Amino acid sequence: MMKKYSEKPSKQRKRHFNAPLHKKHNLMSSHLAVSLRSKVNARALPLRKGDKVRVMRGDFKDHEGEITKVDLKAIRVYVDGAVVEKADGTRIEYPIHPSNLEIIDIDRKDEMRDKAIERKGE
Repeated sequence: MMKKYSEKPSKQRKRHFNAPLHKKHNLMSSHLAVSLRSKVNARALPLRKGDKVRVMRGDFKDHEGEITKVDLKAIRVYVDGAVVEKADGTRIEYPIHPSNLEIIDIDRKDEMRDKAIERKGE
């Protein structure tokens, strides 16, 4: 039987970075807080704009805020309040990788997402 993917790390990275956006969506998943896991019956969910998250690693560790922007191309998330000041004084949002976040509250405004979460919980 033929292998489906290469074992070479360089080709693995290439597949990761050049993946189509609908596949990168699953790379945007973060763990759920322990209190949410039993309610949703899942360990992780893809991040969406509007979710409330806690930063677990990095300069903004323990910072909690709402997701303001999701960048699928760069596989980064922007959290409200996680900003850095540039040398000229302007403040810009800091991009954070989803693996460094924990979801503490889910935005359930989207009916399709809500149904998907319900299905996962069954």
